[in-house]
Amino acid sequence: MVAVELIVFLFAVSVNILSSYHPASVTVTAGGREDTLTAYGNQVFVNRKAMERYENSISGFSLRWDSKVRSYAGSLEVMAEDGELVLVNEVTEGDYLASVVGAEMVPGAKIPALAAQAVLCRTFMETASRHQNEAWDFCDLTHCQSYKGLETTTSATSQAVNETEGLYLMYNGELCEVYYHSTSGGKTADASSIWPDMNHPYLISVPDPYCKASPHCRWEYVVSAEELAQALGFPNVKDLRVVEYATDGRAEFIAIKVNEEGLLMGGWEFRMEVCQALGWNTLRSSWFEVERDAGSFLFKGKGLGHGVGLSQWGAKGMADEGKTFTEILAHYFPGAEVKKW
Repeated sequence: MVAVELIVFLFAVSVNILSSYHPASVTVTAGGREDTLTAYGNQVFVNRKAMERYENSISGFSLRWDSKVRSYAGSLEVMAEDGELVLVNEVTEGDYLASVVGAEMVPGAKIPALAAQAVLCRTFMETASRHQNEAWDFCDLTHCQSYKGLETTTSATSQAVNETEGLYLMYNGELCEVYYHSTSGGKTADASSIWPDMNHPYLISVPDPYCKASPHCRWEYVVSAEELAQALGFPNVKDLRVVEYATDGRAEFIAIKVNEEGLLMGGWEFRMEVCQALGWNTLRSSWFEVERDAGSFLFKGKGLGHGVGLSQWGAKGMADEGKTFTEILAHYFPGAEVKKW
């Protein structure tokens, strides 16, 4: 009898980590060894010794920087660019997804909600191409998917990934373009009201009574006219009103009076401009009404995020009511199916 050696190849992804912190120095602990890495220009110094790059092939490591510590599965490669360290974590798909699901989904969500998120995150991995010209597949920010290594990996997130292994969200035999957000506010958004050129039939507005427990379901925000003008890059804002709403309730067009001139701005564009200048928890969505109050504007709104696709608080609510992950995805992506691919 001839012995047959079974070799299993695990699909790995590379992730640019800690990019939002712009680290110039980190301490790496792996396999009982500790190394201090520092960037000088485009060169890495490892324990004060200059190297072109640092590579650690040991599976599993911890990073310490700016009084913070985070651990990761997989291996690490580090380069330097313009005085900053560029850290790339190569990790198996399963370990990556288990972390992403924990980072993205609402804390305390049950397995069906985590499994729905896992299917979407896996589908995103196959359809996204946001770093084609770089030395990694994904970043660890919401630009791709939030990834925090072992910090957000739990037995529940690993279970959700394992139970949905090989499953993707599909429509008419093709992978879906997937979107998800924190809280819809009672009704998800039609993708075309956020991004006018997008018209996928499965990214339409659906009722969402399941997100009521979210702290973002209803919100208010007050901003002075002067601060709003600065955020928008205008000399002043004399008046502001929503002149057209989309069928999903979101503000589609906003009229802004600057001096004696009237300007028209898209609702989502307006929200993004304000948030980039004043913070992401100011105008939490583009579903709002606005009132003038002396020298300020009062916004009364619903939901958090763009509102397209899966509502994460809604998924948690559906799971709490006993819905399965396939039922959750069928609700938020009408006509789409969960299939092997």
